[in-house]
Amino acid sequence: MSIFFRYISSLYLKSFFILFFSLTFFFVAIDFLVNFNKIPKSANLELLYIFFLICSAISYILPLAIVFALILCVFNMIRSNEFVSLYTLGLSKNQVIFYPFLWALFFCGVYVVLNLTPFAYANEYKSNIVKTGVISREGNDVLIKYNDNFVYIEKTDANSLYNIKIFEIKNLDIKRLIQASNAQFKGNFWNLNNVKSIIIPEHLIVTKEGLKIEEFKNVKGLEDFSPKILERISLVERDPSYSIKDALESIIIFSKQNVSTNALRTNLYSLILFPFFAPFLMLIIYYYFPLTARFFNLAFLAFVFFISVLGVWGLLFLLARLSRNDILPPELGIMLPIFILVTIGSFYYFKNK
Repeated sequence: MSIFFRYISSLYLKSFFILFFSLTFFFVAIDFLVNFNKIPKSANLELLYIFFLICSAISYILPLAIVFALILCVFNMIRSNEFVSLYTLGLSKNQVIFYPFLWALFFCGVYVVLNLTPFAYANEYKSNIVKTGVISREGNDVLIKYNDNFVYIEKTDANSLYNIKIFEIKNLDIKRLIQASNAQFKGNFWNLNNVKSIIIPEHLIVTKEGLKIEEFKNVKGLEDFSPKILERISLVERDPSYSIKDALESIIIFSKQNVSTNALRTNLYSLILFPFFAPFLMLIIYYYFPLTARFFNLAFLAFVFFISVLGVWGLLFLLARLSRNDILPPELGIMLPIFILVTIGSFYYFKNK
């Protein structure tokens, strides 16, 4: 069987890489031309923009290239009568599709692994080059709930915070205000510098003790609050990106703070589950391919398959956007459609076993 594996794999991979690089080049060329006047006139930034653009394009192009490659590969085999010849040599339908299916799963697995790295932030880096002319990200005016406190941060930058105010609340009353000029992340806590603590009495009475003000050079605070999570919160209005690791950390922290995690779960499911619709969509359409070209118009049939794949991809993308905007729960907008495709694809595979 190794000879069939090498033969079928070579045909599929040839079609896949031709389509993948062609679609990537087309995507990059169009985007670069549209934003050319917005990109800073710097060779380094232009090259970085193209690199990040290529990385961000993969999330859109990879699933399409996986399925389109199968259509192109099989139709070329049908036209040359190689497809029916494989059956006459003793291969079953499942054996023919098994090798491209394995390659599709492999490419999706590589994509998921890449999303564990800063690769997941490529689209955000690309947007920053156009908007600010730099790759780094800064967030401004952040107000968040942390345990029973509210925290205001004027500016976030990498592992540093600036002009922090921590309001300690009890029974809807402010009991203490902590102000710090800046803070740095150390291990699992923030080191607050130039701190002023203002303790407010429970009952303000003229003849009694008033505000108690204390000043400290350094104070530890905001334990177990990752700077990446703060960065994501500060950029939430810009539709921020998440890596798989950061998304999981954010979900855990937001859940403890009783903050909605719909957008985070949508992002997480998109990074892990969304690309896997392609291998199982391959299985579904594969069993509708004709054996020979004698009784079918291959050009029209190929057109129908391409439009069908684009329609399914567009529908899944629309459901993902609806989930991101809190119109649909992510389990319904992403997990359920992928599960349906997996079920149908598995049904066709085991039906023809």
